[in-house]
Amino acid sequence: MRRIVFGIMTIGALLITSTVKGQVLTPEDDGIIPDPPKHYHHNQVFPYPYLREADMMWSTRHWERIDLREKINHHLYYPILAVPDRKSLYDVLVDGILNEGTIVEVFADDRFEIPLTPEQVEKYTASVDTLRDPDDFNIVLAVDTIRITPKDVIAYELKSDWYFDKQRGEMKNRIIGISPVVRNPKTSDIYNLFWVWFPDARYALATHTAFNNHNNSTRLTYDQVFHVRYFNSVVLKEDNVYDRAIADYKRNSPLEQLLEAQRIKENLRNFEHDLWEY
Repeated sequence: MRRIVFGIMTIGALLITSTVKGQVLTPEDDGIIPDPPKHYHHNQVFPYPYLREADMMWSTRHWERIDLREKINHHLYYPILAVPDRKSLYDVLVDGILNEGTIVEVFADDRFEIPLTPEQVEKYTASVDTLRDPDDFNIVLAVDTIRITPKDVIAYELKSDWYFDKQRGEMKNRIIGISPVVRNPKTSDIYNLFWVWFPDARYALATHTAFNNHNNSTRLTYDQVFHVRYFNSVVLKEDNVYDRAIADYKRNSPLEQLLEAQRIKENLRNFEHDLWEY
């Protein structure tokens, strides 16, 4: 018995030694694990499970806002300047539209009726500021391009459907669209920059990782962040017969709007709870 145990320990030690010797590190790896095998190099988009119309027994639609000033949402805001292994969600979306071509379905409204081309998105994200001679307005002294950068993004808005799948017996959320809310560095106006059809952006989101405050070796991709809802949001609107937002009928104070948003969330949770039988 001792010989068997000793033999197993010897084989394990040899395997560990050969593995360590076979791990060739280079300065480009920037870590204790070689860069090529790291998980985010081999990410793929997992398709949504098939959903029959007959199995979706109930659904509602929400519009939500993710405030990037909240600490729990900082992984969607930082880094302001992209680093080799990580960049902000805004850079992922804009690069996917303008540089990589992985995001095509971009729109000017949340109903996805006004499509935008990459050239139009470029005009949305950058503006030309011309400085002219005060004595002669025809003389141009300088031309400067003012770009919207990640530091100008103050929030993200989501359009999503909550539904109960009776085949799987669970309440699920399916994000339909995402939009960065920005403060224009030139005019200080706050507005939705554009809307991205979320299923079309999943490849770009799945190939970029967000920072994990709890464990740096198990980072989540942006697609996983939204799939598991690793963020805090406030409901702006629930689909209703009047097609009005919470701010349209709770005008007295922002506190009443927050309480109404919380009431909608509680109703959603209670609805799922009441469907279970004990």
